[in-house]
Amino acid sequence: MIFKFSSPPKSEIVVFDGHSIKDLKFILEKKSYLVVENRKERIEIIYFGINFLINYLKNFFLNFFKNNNLYTIYLFTLITTINPKLVITSTDNSFKFSDLAKLLKKKIKFVAIQNANRFDFMLNDYLLKKKIINKNLNKIFYYIPNLYCFGQREIDEAKKYNLQIDNFFKVGCIRVANFLRSLEINKIKLNKTKYDICLISEPQPGLNARLRSQDLEESFILPVKFVIKYVKNHNLKFIFAQKRYYNTLRNNNDEIDFYKKYLEKNEFEFLLKNSTKKKDVYSSYFPLFQSKIAIGVASTLLINKLGCKEKMLSVNSSIENLFDFPINGICKLKSKNFNEFNSRVTDILNMNIDEYLNKIEKPIDYLMVFDKKESTIDKIRNHIFQNIN
Repeated sequence: MIFKFSSPPKSEIVVFDGHSIKDLKFILEKKSYLVVENRKERIEIIYFGINFLINYLKNFFLNFFKNNNLYTIYLFTLITTINPKLVITSTDNSFKFSDLAKLLKKKIKFVAIQNANRFDFMLNDYLLKKKIINKNLNKIFYYIPNLYCFGQREIDEAKKYNLQIDNFFKVGCIRVANFLRSLEINKIKLNKTKYDICLISEPQPGLNARLRSQDLEESFILPVKFVIKYVKNHNLKFIFAQKRYYNTLRNNNDEIDFYKKYLEKNEFEFLLKNSTKKKDVYSSYFPLFQSKIAIGVASTLLINKLGCKEKMLSVNSSIENLFDFPINGICKLKSKNFNEFNSRVTDILNMNIDEYLNKIEKPIDYLMVFDKKESTIDKIRNHIFQNIN
């Protein structure tokens, strides 16, 4: 970590949380911006200029008694010193982003771009009702002035859980848009039938203990067992899309150990033999969009697949309703019975896409807006920068 005895440079655009860069790279293309890190392990520079320290002390006395901690006040001082027109993030569930937006919304435009399916609000509500926590985290901490979201579902969820979100813009999924833009740039063509089934990895180590449940972890394992049995019985082309990044510094041991704990030896070996390691942000999208059907429980990838008008199946056997797929129809199976699973997957594989979509209760864009003619990247970019210039 470097201590700089100066103030940070000025910038019209601040990216909040460096993890957002991979999601925002096309949106911010040819734009000048400054990154403000939120995760303490990523912070490399601490500013200690005289003027900065004076402003920090002033902000400390003005804001400390408003339930803002020292770190929030430091970030508040950092951003006000940079003096941007726009603060943007793809970490749309960051409490720290919400803290700063509450303090600065009248001076600076704050924008969050949804990067994944959000179960946070439902879980917070569940934890409160189960008295596992004693504070309503949704009400106390969560606030976004401008949210660029997947679709109408986020608006409905915000109303249901009384979330503080001022403005919604239904634009689709930025990560899918980035993947498609990357294919275009690199002139890569997908083989849509490379695999029959893509199984999405959703490891949940410790979930039962955290949520005081008896069967949630097992409910994420049952579809894995079902898929392995199904593809073996029907001799199908199968791929397991791993979730965790695999590299030399931080591998996916927790993911592998989760499946090793619950699967039989032959199941576990079959799974690893037919898996793809996640090496970058796009690794999961290649098997997802090169399969006839994607199967999982509650992964964002299921919404991505369906949002692009392709076949998927959510299988959830839990007695809890926490991770149920948000719309009903042929795309959702609430069962512990393999024969029902076998019949449903066979039916889906045998029908064309129009037949499949007609058996879903709501329009697909309820979950995720998708327009082949106008990318989510362009929608967000045009809207944001048109309104800050």
